[in-house]
Amino acid sequence: MAEPAPLSKTHMPRKTVQELVLSGEEIPGNYIQKDRNGVDLDVPLAEIPVVNLTSLSTSKEELEKLQSALSSWGYFQVINHGISFLDEVREVTKQFFKLPEEEKRKYSREADGVDGYGNDKIISEQQILDWTDQLYITISPEDQRRLKFWPENPKSFR
Repeated sequence: MAEPAPLSKTHMPRKTVQELVLSGEEIPGNYIQKDRNGVDLDVPLAEIPVVNLTSLSTSKEELEKLQSALSSWGYFQVINHGISFLDEVREVTKQFFKLPEEEKRKYSREADGVDGYGNDKIISEQQILDWTDQLYITISPEDQRRLKFWPENPKSFR
């Protein structure tokens, strides 16, 4: 098998994060945050604030959590919001990411594009990548939707 082409200015990583995890390979260096001296940073995961919308009007504690989230984080997760559409979006997204890799790659982001499936766009050899696979699709404005990146499977995605 031929060696892959050298990194171009907008090269996509060869393997997705999911493929790296499943293969058991060591985490590539371009996913590891380092301090100024080149030492790996052990950054703890932070718990994103969660606000229960149904309790917001009756619980002072919940109201304080909301105030704290807005003043210290700038964002939060809302639960019990009553919007079933979001649950449907979450479910169909989970179904997409459970598909075999070859199916997901049908919607791969073009090297110089934004829309599509893949990892971060590599624009620098020194760039630290997010440890994530993503599907980025433009929804609005409608005339800018690139439907070739909208999965046909699962059927309910479109």
